[in-house]
Amino acid sequence: MVTGDIVIFTDARQEIEPGAIRLLLENFADPEVGAVSGELMLGDPANGETGRGMGLYWKIEKRVRELEAAAGSVVGATGALYAARRELLLEIPGETILDDVLIPMNVARQGFRVVFEERARAWDRPDLGTHREFNRKVRTLTGNYQLLQLAPWLLRKENPLRFEFISHKLIRLAVPFALIVALATAWYLPGTFYRALFWTQVALYSLSLLGWTRWNVGPVSRLADAAYTFVALNSAAMVAFANFVTGRKSVWMQPVLRREIKA
Repeated sequence: MVTGDIVIFTDARQEIEPGAIRLLLENFADPEVGAVSGELMLGDPANGETGRGMGLYWKIEKRVRELEAAAGSVVGATGALYAARRELLLEIPGETILDDVLIPMNVARQGFRVVFEERARAWDRPDLGTHREFNRKVRTLTGNYQLLQLAPWLLRKENPLRFEFISHKLIRLAVPFALIVALATAWYLPGTFYRALFWTQVALYSLSLLGWTRWNVGPVSRLADAAYTFVALNSAAMVAFANFVTGRKSVWMQPVLRREIKA
């Protein structure tokens, strides 16, 4: 339905900073740029970004995207705010979960760059509640499995970002299985070294329970929060795998809040 040269994509809940869209558009002065991802900030403009829980995870994720952009193109975009040239947009299946990955990857497949504009920012709540946050991550990781069904070319040479896609999006799906093997192996193998590794892993998982309870125990709370986020993300990956194997579809969640776009 759109007729302009550039299409802006946004989500319903986040608050977009004034001038963010203009900052996205500036990147299209480079004819090699086909899509531009904005930056999602977890927190609020008044107090800044949070460094706990999903905020810590998201900071690491953004650093990876910055490095990918410096190397040529990012794998996917921030669904809360990104833009693409209309002429490069291809029709995608209606049931697609990660359209903010499939659309930019199609742009890269056509020989254009996908860049990251950290100055174009959208703000979101850092904590939607434990249940909603877990379901959101399950849905995202289920979408990674779905991408392999919808676009098998992502694993072929015609994907110019094949290495980045596998290392960024797919390897994380194998981590929970590796963790199970690591725990079982450390328990089975004899010797002080492996016994120490086993109890170190048990301590990490026990610490995640402390983070789950949100019990404030001073400096340990940040470590417990990070441990809980790590365990929750990998648990979500296990559920996503179960969804993939059983063919269960992950549905959209009802939005918590719709905010005004301040562009």
